[in-house]
Amino acid sequence: MKNVNTPYDDVFRTLLNDCTELIIPVVNEIFGENYNGNEPIVFFQNEHFLNQQDGNTNEKITDTYFEIQGIVCKKYHIECQSTTDGSMLVRLFEYDSQIALDDAVMDRRNCKKNTL
Repeated sequence: MKNVNTPYDDVFRTLLNDCTELIIPVVNEIFGENYNGNEPIVFFQNEHFLNQQDGNTNEKITDTYFEIQGIVCKKYHIECQSTTDGSMLVRLFEYDSQIALDDAVMDRRNCKKNTL
């Protein structure tokens, strides 16, 4: 899948990253949240290296990946696509799977030890 940035995509990314006061109303509308606009927003790295089946990695850059620190801290990943090529669901799955792997924490408290 070829990554092609359009001016529309670049403007969307710039608006969310440079005009952070616009993020809360967008999240409230899209996700049905009730943030008041005073919550801190923490941005995370947009570059992700997707592990391929052949062992190689492929760099993908998300439009925006951030956390809103309200009563509960929630992470959001929002993409904007100006073309109708049908790749959005695949891209979201790829990006979010890699984000989950990047953010994963091993909790060995619930692991059973192998005994022979």
